[in-house]
Amino acid sequence: MGQGSSRIYNLISLVFLVLTIVVIVLVIMRFLGPPATAPQAAAIVPTAFELPSLTPSNTPTVTLPPTFTLTPTDTPTPTETLPPTATLAPSATITDTPGPTDTPSVTPTPSTSPTPSPTATPTGPTNTPSPTLSPFLYDLRDQQVIFTQNFANTAGCAWQGLGGQVFDINSTAVNGMQIHVFGPTIGDRFVTSGSNSLYGAGGWEQPVDNKINGNTYYVELLSPGGTAISPRIQVTFPTDCTKNLALVNFVQVRPQ
Repeated sequence: MGQGSSRIYNLISLVFLVLTIVVIVLVIMRFLGPPATAPQAAAIVPTAFELPSLTPSNTPTVTLPPTFTLTPTDTPTPTETLPPTATLAPSATITDTPGPTDTPSVTPTPSTSPTPSPTATPTGPTNTPSPTLSPFLYDLRDQQVIFTQNFANTAGCAWQGLGGQVFDINSTAVNGMQIHVFGPTIGDRFVTSGSNSLYGAGGWEQPVDNKINGNTYYVELLSPGGTAISPRIQVTFPTDCTKNLALVNFVQVRPQ
């Protein structure tokens, strides 16, 4: 605390000390004095001591910190505008002046090229590729239909038909094979090999007309279950009385 506060406390302590002494003196005088016979005078009350008003000194003055003033930020400097690019003036058109034409050089005469010696051709037979196996078990024998004159009956030219034989892989005649013949004037017809011996063992015959015609017919060999086991052979008659019988012979071409 400050010096002024210390003085106030000292003064107060002094006042209480004086009052204490006065009270002690009055008490002593009371006991030592004669007994009171007469009404005692009213006790004199000491005048209250008025404390002087103290003016505080050295009152600290509070100094506020200065107010900070914000410095404005720098104003951005505008970007400098570049001057427009200068446009180049077109140059004068240069006219190419043709130079002197080069004199062609002398064409060299080609030298004589040596004639290559012929390659020797190997002697001996040319290898024959193996024939492609047919997907069918039977095929047309000799790959051809033979047209001949009717010899199996006495009808002569008042008859036209197909006939032939069936052979196994060993060229042995086979009986009991089913032949399917179909076309105009007959529809579908079925005949069995071995049913007509006039064509030989395994022979068969199927008439198609009682006169000569140029129609086309088809014939194929069937398995016992009715599945075709030969390609379908196409037979077109030549409208010739000497060729009114078409011989179609089947032969087995591979093992079963």
